[in-house]
Amino acid sequence: MLSVEQAGQIDPWLGQSVDCVCGKSHSVSIRKVVIDSGALAALPVYAQERGYGELLLVVDKNTLEAAGRELLELCEAAQLKVSLCVLTADEHGELAADERVIVQLMLNVTSAVQAIVAVGSGTIHDVVRFVSHKMDRAFFSVPTAPSVDGFASVGAPLIIGGFKQTIPACAPEAIFADLALLAKSPKALIAAGFGDMLGKYTSLADWQLGQVLFGEPYCELAAHMTRQGLAMCVDNIDEIAAGSELGMRKLMEGLTLSGISMLLVGHSRPASGGEHHLSHFWEMRFLQQQRRALLHGAKVGVAAVQMARLYEAAAAMSKEAVASAIAERQARGDVLTPGRMREKIQAGYGSIADQVLAENGLTVLDAIDSAEQQELPQRLVERWEAVRTVCGNVPSSEQLAAALRRVAGPTTVAELGVEPELLQDSMEYAMYVRNRYTIIRLHQWL
Repeated sequence: MLSVEQAGQIDPWLGQSVDCVCGKSHSVSIRKVVIDSGALAALPVYAQERGYGELLLVVDKNTLEAAGRELLELCEAAQLKVSLCVLTADEHGELAADERVIVQLMLNVTSAVQAIVAVGSGTIHDVVRFVSHKMDRAFFSVPTAPSVDGFASVGAPLIIGGFKQTIPACAPEAIFADLALLAKSPKALIAAGFGDMLGKYTSLADWQLGQVLFGEPYCELAAHMTRQGLAMCVDNIDEIAAGSELGMRKLMEGLTLSGISMLLVGHSRPASGGEHHLSHFWEMRFLQQQRRALLHGAKVGVAAVQMARLYEAAAAMSKEAVASAIAERQARGDVLTPGRMREKIQAGYGSIADQVLAENGLTVLDAIDSAEQQELPQRLVERWEAVRTVCGNVPSSEQLAAALRRVAGPTTVAELGVEPELLQDSMEYAMYVRNRYTIIRLHQWL
C-alpha cells in the first residue's frame, strides 16, 4: 500500500493507483522513468519490450544535435524503424506550442508510427503530448535540459489564438533523462528548471488559500510530493549550480515528482499558481508585441519573488487591519463586481479578451458566483488567522531571490527583460489568466 512517506520517491508510483485520504482515487499512467547517465540507450530496449516497432523522433535544430542524432542511431542499431520530424521556427526564429507547430507535427505522424518521442524541453513536449493524445499514439519523453516540470504532467500548455491555455492531454508512457546530456545543458536552462521548482512555494500556498477560503479540494499527498521535489532541489542547490550529474539527478527528480503530483490530482494546482499566471501573461503580451520569448522557468522564478512580496505583506497584517482595509474598500466602492472584472479583462487582454472572459465565467454578466462580492469579505476576516498562517509559511522574497542568484538565474523583472509597465499590468490583470484563487486575488481586498 503506497503512503505519503513514499512521496519523495518516483518508482513506487509508476503504473499504480491509490485510494487517497483526500477521498479520491489517484492513478499514475507513467510506466517507466530512467534518470541516469546513458539513459538514451534504454529507450530502444523499452520500445522493443513494448512492441513499438516504428518511432517518430520530434526535435528542433538544437535538440537534433544535442540528442536526436544519437538517439536515431541507437534506435536504428536496435532494428527499429525510426523517422525524424524537425520542427521549424517561425519568421521571428521562435518555436512556440501553437497551431502552426501542432499541424506540422500532425502531418508527420503516419499510420505506421506507434510511438512519438519528444526530444527537447518544454515546447516540444507540450506539442508532442497534445498530438500523441489526439492521434492515439504512445508518448515517450527525452528531456534535453532540466528546464521545466512539465515532462511528466498530463496537461499541454498551448497557445491557441494567442491565448495560453492548458489542454488536457496525456502523460508520457516513459521518461528517459540522460544525466550526461543534462549536465551539458546551458546554465540558463538549468537555472530555469530551478526557478520553475522554486515557484512551488507560492503555488502550494495559493492552493491552500483556495482550500481555507472556499473549501477547494486539497490533496495532502500531491502537496507533499511537490514539497519533497522542491526540497530535493533546494537541498542540492550547489550541485545544481555547478551543473554536476548529481545536481542534474536531483533537479530532474524534483521536476518529475512535481509532474507526478499534477498527474495524481488531474490538474496543475500543486505546481502552478499566481507565479505562473504572471509568466503566462508576460508570454501572451510578448506574443502580441512580436517579441522574443523568455524561458518559462526564468519567468516563474522572478514571478515567485513578486508573489512572495505579496505573501509577506499579507502575513504582516492583523485581523483588525484586514477588517479595516476591507471596510475602506467597500465604503469607496473599490471592489471587483462582475462588471468591473469584465472591463479589466477587456482592457488588459485586448483581442483575446473573449477567451479570458470565458475562463472566468464572465461570458454572461450574471454567470459569476456572487460569493466574492457578498460572502468573501466576512469570510476573510473570520478566517484570517488561518490565512495568515499560510502566508507566513512562504519564504521571504529575499530568500527566493538569493536562491535564484546561487544558480545564476534572474531575480528581478529588469534582469528578466520585463518592463516596469508590464509588471504593473500583470499585477492588475494576470489573475484572470486562470479562474483560480491566488494571493493576487486576495490582495484585491487588502
